[in-house]
Amino acid sequence: MKNKTTLLNFIFGTLSFLIPFIIYRLTSVNALMFDDAGEFALVIKLGSIAHPPGTPAYIFLAGLWTKLTDLLNVSTITSLNTFASICVSTACLLIYFSFAKIGDHLKPGNSLSVRFISMITAIGFGTAATTWAWANNIEVYSFQILAMSILLFGLISFQFKKNNAFIVIAGIGIGLGLAGHHLTMIFFLPVAVLFLIDGIFSNSPDDPKKKKQKEISFIEKLTAVFKSKAFIVLTSTSAIVMFFFYGWMYMRAQTDYPFMFGQPKTLDLLLYHIKGGSYGKNLTSASTDIISSRFPFFLKLTAMQFFVLLPFLFIGIREMLKGKMKIAVYSAIFYFLAMFIYQLNNNQWSSTDAYLLLPFLVLTIPVFIGCLMWEEKWKLKFVLPVLILIQIGFNYKDHNKKSYPVSTDLMELLDKSAPKNSVVLISDWSTIIQYYYFRIVENFRTDLVVINYDMKFTHYRILPVLYPEFYQKIKPEYDKYISELGKEHPEQITNTGCDLSTEILNQTFRNLVLKTEEVCKKENRFYLTDPKAHYFFSTNKFYQPGRYVSGCFSSSQPGDSISAEAFLKMDFAFLSSPLLMNDPSSLDKMVDFQAMLDNHISFYKANNNLNKVAEAEFAKEKVMKLQRELKKSMSFAYKIK
Repeated sequence: MKNKTTLLNFIFGTLSFLIPFIIYRLTSVNALMFDDAGEFALVIKLGSIAHPPGTPAYIFLAGLWTKLTDLLNVSTITSLNTFASICVSTACLLIYFSFAKIGDHLKPGNSLSVRFISMITAIGFGTAATTWAWANNIEVYSFQILAMSILLFGLISFQFKKNNAFIVIAGIGIGLGLAGHHLTMIFFLPVAVLFLIDGIFSNSPDDPKKKKQKEISFIEKLTAVFKSKAFIVLTSTSAIVMFFFYGWMYMRAQTDYPFMFGQPKTLDLLLYHIKGGSYGKNLTSASTDIISSRFPFFLKLTAMQFFVLLPFLFIGIREMLKGKMKIAVYSAIFYFLAMFIYQLNNNQWSSTDAYLLLPFLVLTIPVFIGCLMWEEKWKLKFVLPVLILIQIGFNYKDHNKKSYPVSTDLMELLDKSAPKNSVVLISDWSTIIQYYYFRIVENFRTDLVVINYDMKFTHYRILPVLYPEFYQKIKPEYDKYISELGKEHPEQITNTGCDLSTEILNQTFRNLVLKTEEVCKKENRFYLTDPKAHYFFSTNKFYQPGRYVSGCFSSSQPGDSISAEAFLKMDFAFLSSPLLMNDPSSLDKMVDFQAMLDNHISFYKANNNLNKVAEAEFAKEKVMKLQRELKKSMSFAYKIK
């Protein structure tokens, strides 16, 4: 019997890993997506500092992976996309083993059925909409899924075999999660404690072995957990793992890098970074109108995540309540609702779906139990594979990133828009961080000086380290600006943000912009700004509003026809992809395109170039149509005033 179980585990466990992994690799592309993919790829390659809270466990382990794949000459982007796929596929494998343990307890003697249902539900989670979206993308969320699966495997295994090795495994999962995307793990900590209560997966209300336990109140059970050796091992292991990775981040912060998102090299700065840094402002409560617009989106997101398995979620909840598994099911529901409500109030829209990945994973427990308990009633051995195939087929086009080569399109546009030796001031996060990645890692367009429109980007040392020659030409003005900004807003010189809240700050920034323009004129360089930077500089009279157009930029000198043709065609592959309609991070780029097309139209009208006016207006209508479709698809992301 043991040999049979081992064989079944090998077969179904292998399938639980391989099927999602193959699907992720088939739908991956050697390109960076919008939002933070460029930052993570660059930070991992450099071993530097990521945006708050820093996600050092992800950076450290993904960095080790890229060093290994470098030996095989695998590109960094392909390597990290593969790392994401391995993380989620391994999570599916651990989900399989966790569910098999629960199933063996609930249905002893049904080894084949238990393992088949465990595999199906694990693959169901792996091929679900939100899971798939982050399993072939460079982001911390795939790593966080792995951390949660390690935690659940340890806790569930400990339920059925009181071996502290499983508690150590669970503690490693918590530590990795807290040193990854810590917020989603922090919300789970109360649930993790409840999972230490013995017998939370009991399916027999009349089990004589549980009679004594029934007489013990919930408070007494919880008190016993806090006094147990398991709790001490869990918390100490978690702390050791977490402090190791944050300690590594602290040590790395003592060095300057060509890119770093902050530099927490003192304990105060480290605490500020871990607490969220400048992102802390996103934790304020949202207005009632914004919440009401986000609520249906997250309900739809939840329904699409479970999709064909949604009925089994409700069946499983019912079965768990009936089978005396109230603590387990209430814990899963509590965690989901806590994260759901948090996201309704979180004033952000990019990556907004990823915060629910871990609650979705935990809710897969009742999905599994629902499938297991109704397996014979509905002949689910035949039905479930068909349902999963339907889910895979339905989700495939919406998660096939081969149709969505964002960084390929944006870097080609930048390349054609920026003449040789240009100085480019950019406000758009995706464009500038993708350029930094390709410049530093792949030696792309190193003739350019690309700076954030606040001149310092995420840390004031980036400009001197990355562009030392250019820095020397603007050094007095730049240093004076940083000095004044540091006096007024000390946190901003080593993080994002630039509040020109005093007259002296405004003046020192103006002097820096004028000096930059002076250097460009002297050296006959094109001085380019993207639409938001152009609007900011022109309305504040940091430079004269009369500018030329050069592709996607406003220019200090006449552009060329090649850059205009490349931009006005608007034939970028990502604009035609089904993924665009479900990517909140694309919204800013659509506004950016709209604004730059307005600049083109105004410029061509002023020069009486009617043919170009018609081209620009046609391109703008295409962008406006996409914006209307995006608004229908993601109305929650449009701030309500």
